[in-house]
Amino acid sequence: MTELKALRRGRGVQTPGIDRQVGPALRAACGITEFDGAEVVREKLGSWVNALVSTFPHDLRLAVTTPLALHDEAQHAFLAHRIQWLADLADRDSRTIRRRIDDGLTRLVEAAARHTSREAATSPDGWHIQQVHVLLRLDGPVPACTERWTVAAERDGVEEIPWPVAARRDGAEPAGDHDIRVVHGVLLTDGGLRLPRPLSAGEALEFSLDVRIPRIQRMRPVYRFRTSRRCDRFDLVVRFHPDRLPVEVKGIGDVGEQPVVNSVGEVEMSFRDVIPGSDNGISWTPRPDGTTAPENPSAIGTHTDLPTTHGDRAESAFDHSPPAGRTSWTAHLGQTGT
Repeated sequence: MTELKALRRGRGVQTPGIDRQVGPALRAACGITEFDGAEVVREKLGSWVNALVSTFPHDLRLAVTTPLALHDEAQHAFLAHRIQWLADLADRDSRTIRRRIDDGLTRLVEAAARHTSREAATSPDGWHIQQVHVLLRLDGPVPACTERWTVAAERDGVEEIPWPVAARRDGAEPAGDHDIRVVHGVLLTDGGLRLPRPLSAGEALEFSLDVRIPRIQRMRPVYRFRTSRRCDRFDLVVRFHPDRLPVEVKGIGDVGEQPVVNSVGEVEMSFRDVIPGSDNGISWTPRPDGTTAPENPSAIGTHTDLPTTHGDRAESAFDHSPPAGRTSWTAHLGQTGT
């Protein structure tokens, strides 16, 4: 916090010779080396700040980027002028804006501490999740989910990922409530997912899976992602049938803005630095049978006065928190994150 407050003086990040003014904490957080020149330092600072504030509320994002002179429209030579620009924009007095700036920098420090601790943590089996991209399709005869994983090795020699699904000896489909098929990149075995080659430390690998539920099994209107290990990014796209658009959609977890259904019937969400053990995803309120979707689906959003189905404990295809007493592979997918 002390280094950030010093950095916002004068021209902020745009100050000539910025490489001589950045303190050790910011150098460590941003990956700045002794060989980086001023322009490289400026770029690393900007990228680091913008990445961390991407999930902040809009007013706190401005409260961080404006005093540091990272906002395109606030490049004034003095901090006081940038504060006044922000005060005029928000229609508030400068004292209110200064308090908001302190709040924004506090959030930035908290996000930085969380990010640093996550990067320092390593998994016992030597790998973590770089990114998971999930496409949940609800516009077909049965719900279907395509998962694209990118995993990264933290040590040399990672050649298999533990996967709590035991394939049958005769090569039939894996047991459980879901039908899992490997699309590409790995081989499903009795012990887990076999990688095509041993990974070296820092090397990443991508693979894809298809997951479907039986036609006879009902699905709860919720998709939740939870992992017990480091996960840098989780992206979710839910595609609804145009004739069965939901009444309401609601984000689960650390969401900056509540999701909306766009003009093609899809909801897109992105989560960065997923907290281990936390739930992230989406819930929705289905439209009652016999009703039709509105003509303008892009207007569908969240309505806080409508009930949510998040807490319902009925059976679900993609709610990966199964009811008590139920034994299946869905109860143990914390190992890999789904």
